[in-house]
Amino acid sequence: MYQSPHNQSFDPYEYVDYLRRRWPVIGIACSSAVLLAVIVSLLLPKQYTATASIIIEPPGGSDARLTTAVSAMYLESLKTYELFGNSETLFARAAEKFHLRQGQAQPLEALQHRVLKVSKVRDTKVLEVSAKLGDPKVAQALAQYIAEETVSMSHHESLASDHDFADLADKQVSEAQRRLADAQGAWNALAAHEPVESLQSEIDTDVQLRGKVEEELIAAQSEAAEYQQQPQDGSFAREQWSAAQARAALLEKRSRELQQAIQDKSATLAARTARRQALEAALNVEQKAYETVAARLLESRATAGTHAEQLRIIDPGTVPERPSSPNISLNVAVALFAALILSITWLSFAFVYGRRPVRYERPLSREMRA
Repeated sequence: MYQSPHNQSFDPYEYVDYLRRRWPVIGIACSSAVLLAVIVSLLLPKQYTATASIIIEPPGGSDARLTTAVSAMYLESLKTYELFGNSETLFARAAEKFHLRQGQAQPLEALQHRVLKVSKVRDTKVLEVSAKLGDPKVAQALAQYIAEETVSMSHHESLASDHDFADLADKQVSEAQRRLADAQGAWNALAAHEPVESLQSEIDTDVQLRGKVEEELIAAQSEAAEYQQQPQDGSFAREQWSAAQARAALLEKRSRELQQAIQDKSATLAARTARRQALEAALNVEQKAYETVAARLLESRATAGTHAEQLRIIDPGTVPERPSSPNISLNVAVALFAALILSITWLSFAFVYGRRPVRYERPLSREMRA
């Protein structure tokens, strides 16, 4: 009876012995891979990576206690500042400034993806700008330029936002100033057409005059009473009594007229005073509103550009002395590992499919042996 190689049981000792006897294959593969990796690494052009660092500080004027209570969500939101450094417009200006496209046929987007990397360090407020080029000096200059322009773009964006707020405050100041001028004009018109001081003076004069009239009225009434008590047999007494009564009646009429004038003028004075108080209250409200928006406008202009996070370069980067690629040690390690795995895999397949079929015979019984 024959059993196919696929049905044979796996013997690990035989497998290890098989690999041991063919170690030259593994050695040759690994040596060749290491040699090839060294040659390719030496032939590849050297690339240097320069890195500039930017710190993202909290908005100016914020509570100092908030700087110590930074949440993970807030740190994650700072990744939006990567958009400034990764701006295609900014990289296009940098490519023109440093002549990055000379001898480069690839699109600008591909060049940017290969040369520039802007990323925020995880769980920190640090933004790193890395530039990878064949010239170390140009790489450092490019990283520093992108970092400086990122800070500038962020500052300009913050200024633009605050300028919008200042423009709104300026419109509010103009509107408040117009309302204040209207209230002041209404106050001046009321003071000119409805004077209070002169009317009060007229009332005081009428009160004094009525007091004198009342005194004269009392005197006339007393005189008429005296003449009335005297004998009326003579014409002189009757004439004096009649004259005193007429004078008392005239003074009483004058007193009533003055009283009515005082009442009318007092009502007018009360109405004017009420209107003046209302306008004065409205004028005070508009004055305070104008002062409030004017102070807000001055504050917005003084603090323009400080309401958003502030970006500041903490490390412009140095000119790299060692190339970042090709990494010969890494390439050799990868090639050695790959060659080892591939050679063992190939020998394993050779071991499985190269085994001979094994014949199995039935065991002899006692009778057959005898």
